[in-house]
Amino acid sequence: MRLLFIICLSLISWTSAIAATPSPLAASKLTYSLSGSGNYYPYYTHNTSKPGILPEMISAILKEAGISGQNIELPAKRTNYYLQTEQIDFDVISPSWLSESELGNEKFVYSHPILEIKEFIVIRQGFQYIDHIHRKKRPVGTVRGYYYHDDNEFERLDFNSEKELLQALEMQRIDSIIVGDLPALYWGKKLDIAFSFAATHSVGHLHLRLLAKHQPLLDKLNQAISKLREEGRFTQIEQSYMESLHDLPHDPER
Repeated sequence: MRLLFIICLSLISWTSAIAATPSPLAASKLTYSLSGSGNYYPYYTHNTSKPGILPEMISAILKEAGISGQNIELPAKRTNYYLQTEQIDFDVISPSWLSESELGNEKFVYSHPILEIKEFIVIRQGFQYIDHIHRKKRPVGTVRGYYYHDDNEFERLDFNSEKELLQALEMQRIDSIIVGDLPALYWGKKLDIAFSFAATHSVGHLHLRLLAKHQPLLDKLNQAISKLREEGRFTQIEQSYMESLHDLPHDPER
């Protein structure tokens, strides 16, 4: 009888311990960085009331998935380092920016697509650009720390941000730059710089690039992404920034 009582107590203690232990999903808190170059308007704005397309979308995904998260502001190059060294858990990236070898990196898994994104080769207005001549012989303006899928085919000249790319273009320090369409439109208007889209550089979708050790969370994240897309939430967020693109608040010190 005493033995049975001890066994029952042990079972109760074991069951209680299991119940008190949070599941991997419930206990998860993911850290990430979305700030890009620091001047990645309208995707990231440093403004609490209108933080940018990416902070709003990522917050919505994590909330829908029931996962807590924390954004850490880092320069683009450091974001890559922090992710590689597992100091953050994910970033947001388009596979269209990555080389074949980087795409095959087993350290990461990718979510469903979230948002279409386009990059262009941008030139000064009136400048005659011939792709096969200029990209082979002249450096192309790029953002320090950013991935470019074909940067083994041209000479990079790195600047700190999309803002600095447009300024360098205007000052004729560089003849062509690679930049997203929305950041180019934002900074062109804000700085009163005329430019032309010369050619498409990449077209793809942004995904969560998650450390492979968090793969058990991927289904929850993908379900959240699918639901928010079907409900039109991503389109709603993007449109709200498109409609107010040139009215977004800007920190003059950045």
